[in-house]
Amino acid sequence: MNKDIRPTCVTVIGWAWIVIGSLMFASSIMALFAFSMMNKMGNNDPNFTNQIPPFFKLLPYLSVFQSGVAITGVVSGVKFLKLKSWSRNILEILSWLMLLFMICFGIFWEYSWISMSSGQTPQGFDAMGAIMGLFVISIYSVPLAIMLKYLRGEKIKNAMNGYAEQSA
Repeated sequence: MNKDIRPTCVTVIGWAWIVIGSLMFASSIMALFAFSMMNKMGNNDPNFTNQIPPFFKLLPYLSVFQSGVAITGVVSGVKFLKLKSWSRNILEILSWLMLLFMICFGIFWEYSWISMSSGQTPQGFDAMGAIMGLFVISIYSVPLAIMLKYLRGEKIKNAMNGYAEQSA
């Protein structure tokens, strides 16, 4: 087999993780800016600090963790495009973690939406939110599942071992 041709699925997954990682990194920087602004607002109003939910106090730590995951995703995506075998393992782990996060977030969304909208909303409002939540979670989960299918497949394993597709 020709070693010069990279399978299309490797290219798509590699670039997908470069984009995902870049967006995650930008998001983590924006979260740090938001936290900084919240701290400045709290300095002017002592009651403001008591009103911030405890979760937001963890924002800097979560942002640093997210930055680490983002950088790992970008570096692994670049190395995946260069057919480095270790990058496949890293991207598979990151994809499983993202899929797990999306499923957990979906469960949280459905529970929260149904809890908040039960009883006091117009008819169909709770169903609309539940369906919307399932739709949005599917938009993110289905591509991750497809990515995992390919990452675990023979085509990518062969490419990582130096046996790429033959040109047509």
